[in-house]
Amino acid sequence: MRCSLKLVVVAAVLGMAGETSAQSGSRPDYGSRLGTQWGHETSFLPQGVQVALNSIDPAVRKWYVPQELFAEYRWRQWQTTNYARTDFDRYVAPGIEGDYLYDMFGNAVSKGWLIYNTEQNTPEEFGNRLFKGNRFERWFSQVVVAADAKGGTYYALTTSNNLRTTLTPLVLSKVQMDGIQFDMATDKYQQTLIFSRISGPRLTFNRDDRRTNTTTFFGGRFTTAVGDFVTLGVHGVNSHQSNSKIDEAPVASLFKGRLTEDQNAVPISAIEIVLRDESPEDGTGGAAFFPGSSDIIITYESGLVNRGKEIGFEPVLEGGIPAGGRLEANGSEEIRLLYSFDDQIFVHRASGAKDEITKVEFELTVANDYDISMSSDRQLNSAGARVLLPVTQAEGNIQDLSNLRTLRFEYGLPTATQILGGSLSVSDVLGFRLYGEFDRNWNIRQYPNVSQEIHRTSSGLTDEPHNDAWLLNVSNQRGRWFGFAEAYRIDPQYNTTTFISNENGFIDYEAPQNKVDLVEDNDDQDRVPDAFRGDWLFPDLLIFPGWDQNGDFQPDFNQNDNEVRRNAIPDWREPFIRLWVDRPEMLWGRDMNNNFWPDLYENDKDPDYPYDRDRDGWNVYTGFRLRSGLRILGGVLREQLISSDQKNHMVYGMLDYDETWPRYGRVRMYEMVKSVQDDIEDPLLQYSPETLIDLAEPQASKREMEDPLLGRDSFVNQFFIGHQLKTGKVLIESKLKHVLFHQRLAREERRRMGLDENEFFFGLINKAMYQRELGRVGLQPFWKSEYRRQSRGLFDADDKETLTELFGAFAVLDVLHSTQLQVGSEFLFEKDFGDEQGDFHSQSIAFQATNWSSYLGYVITMQSGILLERRNPEGEESFTNTRAFISVFAGLENMR
Repeated sequence: MRCSLKLVVVAAVLGMAGETSAQSGSRPDYGSRLGTQWGHETSFLPQGVQVALNSIDPAVRKWYVPQELFAEYRWRQWQTTNYARTDFDRYVAPGIEGDYLYDMFGNAVSKGWLIYNTEQNTPEEFGNRLFKGNRFERWFSQVVVAADAKGGTYYALTTSNNLRTTLTPLVLSKVQMDGIQFDMATDKYQQTLIFSRISGPRLTFNRDDRRTNTTTFFGGRFTTAVGDFVTLGVHGVNSHQSNSKIDEAPVASLFKGRLTEDQNAVPISAIEIVLRDESPEDGTGGAAFFPGSSDIIITYESGLVNRGKEIGFEPVLEGGIPAGGRLEANGSEEIRLLYSFDDQIFVHRASGAKDEITKVEFELTVANDYDISMSSDRQLNSAGARVLLPVTQAEGNIQDLSNLRTLRFEYGLPTATQILGGSLSVSDVLGFRLYGEFDRNWNIRQYPNVSQEIHRTSSGLTDEPHNDAWLLNVSNQRGRWFGFAEAYRIDPQYNTTTFISNENGFIDYEAPQNKVDLVEDNDDQDRVPDAFRGDWLFPDLLIFPGWDQNGDFQPDFNQNDNEVRRNAIPDWREPFIRLWVDRPEMLWGRDMNNNFWPDLYENDKDPDYPYDRDRDGWNVYTGFRLRSGLRILGGVLREQLISSDQKNHMVYGMLDYDETWPRYGRVRMYEMVKSVQDDIEDPLLQYSPETLIDLAEPQASKREMEDPLLGRDSFVNQFFIGHQLKTGKVLIESKLKHVLFHQRLAREERRRMGLDENEFFFGLINKAMYQRELGRVGLQPFWKSEYRRQSRGLFDADDKETLTELFGAFAVLDVLHSTQLQVGSEFLFEKDFGDEQGDFHSQSIAFQATNWSSYLGYVITMQSGILLERRNPEGEESFTNTRAFISVFAGLENMR
């Protein structure tokens, strides 16, 4: 008490002294802004408002507490202002140094600016808050890092709109995640925690974005070293809907989520179940449904339970072919079951109204190759149409009713996606390296009930609520011997995609912008995900895996095409550039899925898991290094679809060689022979180099590529050999590629499938260039020859045989100090052995003048020139293409 009194008195004395101090011209009274002394420490805790003793005198005259004008600018309300002898102080913005910021305990944090803030307050409308100041983007480029370390312990807290983060490739892998990541590492342990509000985070800048309905992500991974060679890890991720109006702690809904306002706004009136043939291509043995032994079970708030058959509540059946007490859906046929809670039988016989329902469970007796999905009048798209979501599907392609079973599952709206798993890593134990991972996924649903806040939760089937994924990789190296083995299985319903809600809680279950991928589709491994999702503003416009080897974000087969300078001519066809660039069919590499494309250059629509979903298989090979750069190996692959009887069985052998000699150049050789039985379709979505980059129509440059299924029963040979020699002034390059799929199917089967006995591609390219200096002129004569024989290519199935010969020369003359003149001439002859109308020859002449200069800190390149190409098609009139240009480029370096 005595201490408190002393503080009040001191404050009063300081308050009275402030006026005298200000009048005498001494420094202003800063009160507690510079802190208050407490022992040996300075405290910045809030002090509240102290009573000034001047204010207690019993005078009628108004008295104002001296604040900013009194303390900072020496202004007195009762005194005449005169600046004849005193300087005028202009007003300074109060927030020029920011605001005083305090933590939850009242401690002063800083005088500055709030950069980032996220919080959840329940129960409260608009209780979820996310704030990102403009300075987060302007000052910090959307990345703020706090870190500390002591001894062998390190941690970092990263806040960013563009987190590159991976937990494991089966659980979380994102290139631009918006959120917060906390990492800690010691000599033995490592830990990562990630948090993100993934519903609409990127559009929030310099405003407090407050929402009631949000989608939140939380994930983490912990690893520990066991000895020197073994690492154990556990991890988990969860993405869930949240509703800040619900009276519960946020951690209570962390795993299961909560229905949004829109999801729980209206009771469900109808539920629809659809059964399909999981393998419609065979047209038989599809879903078999037994209505007599199937039923609906309804639970109400009162605890009463109704079975549909007991009260006469049956579904409206549509589709299906009757067959001995069952309905069958073969091929494209569907069986639809519609349960309407507005049906008069339900209204008059049920133990409760539809708005009293808390749980709806189905018992479906099914068999054969079924695929089951369901929807309701609350599971819609933006147009109000019902959207089906998967429930389960049969394993294999059973067609004899041997898998007859009764499935039990509940209906609900999606509220959470959760994955828990673990990993084992072994490094260099007796030459072995091992990595294994197991993950379990739950896709959680809740049944809406308007009168309740906490709802019934379900996932998958009653007896199989989860979907699993696992993999195991083992490798060994001993001397010249090496080996590798892999086994894997990823369930068809294993899911890393989650729904996100808008501000009102509405979810469009069909729109891509209402989904977020935890493992993204990013086949070209760039900074932009391939698919359009809710946490990214636009999809990747150009996807060309492996085609950007120089890292300039342009496909190397059409290097000079961009949004500013359009060019739809691929480089292997463009005058003068075609000398250096070869057609993509000459690319070579492994093709383990036998779809005629090297695996390195494939693009698809699926998440980038290490293995494809719906696959169960193993692969093992062993080999021997014969010498430096030369190795031989053999192996076996066994893979099948879980949901069908399709398979990929392969026995293979491979030899590869790569060596460089200073005198003879570089030689590369690749040979792989395979005995294949593969009827699994692996379709692609490939970028076509012959299309323009078009931001308005990004899909225009992509082509759907169906798997031709050339390996149903085939002998496959893939061969490539290439040689390149750069010595002195001579460049010589040759490459040969041959791909053969020899069909072992009978003639009638091949005819039915549209296959020839041999499907193949053969390509041979030779080119040479010589550099010669003739005084001040540099002369470069060149030659290129390309022979192609194919029954199909990468982008077509056309039978072609062509020969192309290209001759020409470049002449270069340096004029003055930074000016260069260049002249080129080439002659092209192309012979199409299958179609004479495809024959043509052309002559091209080009002149170009280039100047390099420095201007305002930039390297200015000015070019002008003209290109004339005279084409002479066989049987048609000749024509000339002309291109004249003057261009100015500004850059930071001289590319000369």
